[in-house]
Amino acid sequence: YLFNSILACGYPTKSFKNSRTVLIPKTEKPSDPGEFRPLAIASVFGRVFHRILASRLGVWAPLGASQRAFQVNPAKCSTLAIIWDGKNKRWLHDAKGQFKFRGSTLPALGVEESYKYLGLQYGSKGKLKTGLELLKGMLRELKEAPLKPQQRVFLLRTNILPKIMYYLVNGRVHQYTLRECDKCVRRFLREVLHLPHDTPVSAFHACAKDGGLDIDCFESLVPMYKWQKLVSLEEVPDNLVRDLSQLPAIRKRFQLKGAQTSFNNRAEYRMFWKNKLLDNLDGFGLGEAADVPQVHSWVTDGSSLLTGEMYIKCLKIRWNVWPTAARASRGRRQAPLCDAGCRQIEGLGHILQQCNRTWDKRGARHDRIVEFVGSQVERRGFNVIKEKSFATPRGHRRPDLIIYNKDRVWIADVTICADRGAGPMALARDNKIKYYTDEDLATEVAKVAGPGAQSVVGLVWNWRGCCEKKTDEWLKKMGVPIESRRLASVRVLEGSVWCAEVFRKRTGINFAQVGGRNRSE
Repeated sequence: YLFNSILACGYPTKSFKNSRTVLIPKTEKPSDPGEFRPLAIASVFGRVFHRILASRLGVWAPLGASQRAFQVNPAKCSTLAIIWDGKNKRWLHDAKGQFKFRGSTLPALGVEESYKYLGLQYGSKGKLKTGLELLKGMLRELKEAPLKPQQRVFLLRTNILPKIMYYLVNGRVHQYTLRECDKCVRRFLREVLHLPHDTPVSAFHACAKDGGLDIDCFESLVPMYKWQKLVSLEEVPDNLVRDLSQLPAIRKRFQLKGAQTSFNNRAEYRMFWKNKLLDNLDGFGLGEAADVPQVHSWVTDGSSLLTGEMYIKCLKIRWNVWPTAARASRGRRQAPLCDAGCRQIEGLGHILQQCNRTWDKRGARHDRIVEFVGSQVERRGFNVIKEKSFATPRGHRRPDLIIYNKDRVWIADVTICADRGAGPMALARDNKIKYYTDEDLATEVAKVAGPGAQSVVGLVWNWRGCCEKKTDEWLKKMGVPIESRRLASVRVLEGSVWCAEVFRKRTGINFAQVGGRNRSE
C-alpha cells in the first residue's frame, strides 16, 4: 500500500534521497582524497522499492549487458544439488547443472568444491575443514613468517584466534576438538618462545594484566559463547524464533557435553585463570600484577620495545621458568643449595635478590632505575639531586633522589624487592618511608633543597617487573606518562635477566660462608 501510494503521488519520500557515504581506503595509509573509494549506502526501504520497479521494467525493457546493477550474473553463480537414494539409504552429489536462469545453465559445484557462508566453507559433505585443521595451517604459516616472537604473539591474539573462535562457535564442534586446539596453540607458543614443557598452562590463558599472555582458551570460551547465542535467541521478539530455540534438537547444537568449566561472562573466565596462575608455584609472585595493569601491555602489543631474544627472556623471568637448580629438582630430590656458597636454595628469587655472584648486577639494575626516574622527573620541570651530590648525617644512608620545586621537597628511594612470597610490596615501601623519616636527614635536605614541605617517597618494583600501586600513582602525579612507567617495569625485568645470565656464567664461591678456606687460599 505504501509503495502504491508513492507511485500514485509520483513523489518519493525524503528517506529515498538520503544516503550514508563511507570512505573505504584503497591503500594502507591513504594521504590523498583520491586514495579513498566512496560507497553510498541508501535506505533499505528505498532499495527494495527500486528493485521491484527494476524487475517489472525488465519485462518490457530488458537490461543491456553493461547494466548489471539489477541483474543476476550466471557466471558468478553456482548450484549444489543433493539427491537422496532412499532404496540404498544414502545421499548422492549431483555434479550436473540442473538449474537455468534466463537460458543460461548455472554451473554445479564439484564434490571437492565449496562455497563460503557466514565465514565458513561448506560443500556437499557439509563443513569441509574442522577448526583444528584450519588452526594448524595458520600456525604453520605464522611460524614460517620472518617475525619477532612478540609480533607472532600479537598476530596470534588479534588475527588467528578470533577467526578460529568464530569458526568454532558458529559450527558444530566437539569438546575433544576444542581441547586439541588449545594444545596446538600452547605447543606453538612453547616452540616460538622457547619455553620449557612444564610452563604453567595458566600462564598462557591468564590475562596480561594478571601476569599471563592473554591467549583465549577455546575449551572454556566456546561453550560460553554458544550458550550466550542460545540465550539471545530466546530474547528476540519473533515468536517463531523463540519457539525454535526451545526445541531439543536446536538446544543440543548449542551445548557441548563434557565441558570442564562453564562461565556466564568474560569476567568469570578471567578470574578463573588468574586464580589458577596464582595457585601455581611459578605464578604465585604475580599476585600484585593487577594492581597496576597498564605497565604490562608490552607482553601483548607486539611493539619493538624489546628485542626478540630479550622478550623471551623477560617472559621466563616473569613466569619464574628460568632454568635453575631448584626448578630442575622438582619432583626428583631435595632442592640443592646455591653453589656460590650462599647456603640458600638455588631458586630464581635467591639468584636475583641475595646471591653473592650477582651483587654488582643487582646494584646496576637499581642504579639504572634511579637514573631513569630522575631523568623522567627532571624533564617535567623538577630539580633533582642525585645520591652522591649531598651529605647525610653520620651512620645514615643517602636516599637515591631529592626532588624539589619552590614549594615541595620529595625524598625518594628506589627498591627492587622480592616477589609476593616475601611479603607485599607495600611493606617494602613503608619500610623505606620509615627509614628516611628522620629529623637530622630532613635538616640536611633542607640545606640543599630549600625549606619546602618535605615528604618521603618509596618507589618499589619487584624482580618480576610488577610496580607497586602507590609508586605508579606518585609517578603519574609527577607527570610521568604511562609509556615511561611501562618502560621502567621493562627495565627492571631487563636487569633481572642480566643478573640471571651473570649467575650462570660466573663460578665464584664465597669461601667465608662455606668454611674451610678463605679467598687468599
